[in-house]
Amino acid sequence: MIGRAREPLVLLLAAAAPVVLVTAVLLAQAVQRPGGYDPVRQTVSTLAGRGADERWVMTTGLLALGLIYLAVAAGLRAPRAGRWVLGAGALAVVVVSLAPQPAHGSSAVHMTAMAFACAAFALWPLGLLRAPHLRTGSLVMTGIVTATVVWLCAQAWTDGTWLGAAERTVLLAQTVWPLRVALGTRRIAASARWTVVLALVPLVVFPVGLVAAQAAQPTVDPLAMSLSALESLGAVDRWIMTTTVLVVGLAYVAVAARLHQVPRTGRVLLGAGGGFLALAALFPQPVQGTSWPHMVAGGLAWLGFVGWPLSLVRSPTTAPGLRRASLVAVVVMTVLLAWFTVELVTGGPWYGLSQRVTVVVLGIWPLVVAVLGAVRRADRQVGRAPQAVVLSGR
Repeated sequence: MIGRAREPLVLLLAAAAPVVLVTAVLLAQAVQRPGGYDPVRQTVSTLAGRGADERWVMTTGLLALGLIYLAVAAGLRAPRAGRWVLGAGALAVVVVSLAPQPAHGSSAVHMTAMAFACAAFALWPLGLLRAPHLRTGSLVMTGIVTATVVWLCAQAWTDGTWLGAAERTVLLAQTVWPLRVALGTRRIAASARWTVVLALVPLVVFPVGLVAAQAAQPTVDPLAMSLSALESLGAVDRWIMTTTVLVVGLAYVAVAARLHQVPRTGRVLLGAGGGFLALAALFPQPVQGTSWPHMVAGGLAWLGFVGWPLSLVRSPTTAPGLRRASLVAVVVMTVLLAWFTVELVTGGPWYGLSQRVTVVVLGIWPLVVAVLGAVRRADRQVGRAPQAVVLSGR
């Protein structure tokens, strides 16, 4: 029983890691005073440093990330050498979170732990070379992550203007291979793996595009500025946010088409949410006034994203555990959408933050369902009984 429960749990943890990272960074950036932090130039460590506003947000995020990867390293079905190196890197991330940078100067413990963590996450795939199905990919991934680390080091040594962007690239790249290894067992079909990857795309593309779009603005207050403002006709380099929203919307359309274990109504609602999101990107807000096609498409997209899990709640073919979890997800998303709506209507100071948090949270449930569906499909292929937390047979 424990062995059967381990694989989906490790898979969920590996998929949750980039979500935790992205959410923590967005929240930590949002609570900084306007103009006090530049995500392109400054590092994530700055957000957890003693000179940051509400530094506990980023500290908690880094600590959670390290603990997640410790659990992933312990549970992966992979060669022991790679798992030990990954676990050492995860432990170094925990040290990074507990040894913040001072307001002025640098912490030797923090920098040493960060360097060790970067090296461990870059090199741990080499410990997987004994696994034939991971050999080529591990070599390629080591090269990719090493290249991003070299870029980060070059930015740090030359006091480059892209230091923050380079560090974020490294952090996101390092989350890819643990998830790939968790998905890469013979039990998970290739089509199911691609569904999980597609569900992960919005949670990676959105923060990257958001940081780039905010960095292009002469002045931006992420607490108050909406995503629509970043892609409006009056925004600088508005194509960045427009492209980001368009890619995210189309990714959800693709995910909805592949979630065959979800009732048709749910797939239609999720696909419609993604389609309306893409449509909103094609009808930007004007410099003055309002674009009604943009507002209507955006509103319909919100409804689609919040409503699609209800199909799992109402379906008799959904396992009880997933039914209850889907209901909780709907409640959480509804509360967040209500928060965003109140901020929008009243012109509240947390308008931008509420929208960013809501967008990230809305992207979590498609990923969770894709992961559970992949495990459920694999169980059926090998003749195992369905697990209580995943989708039941149809």
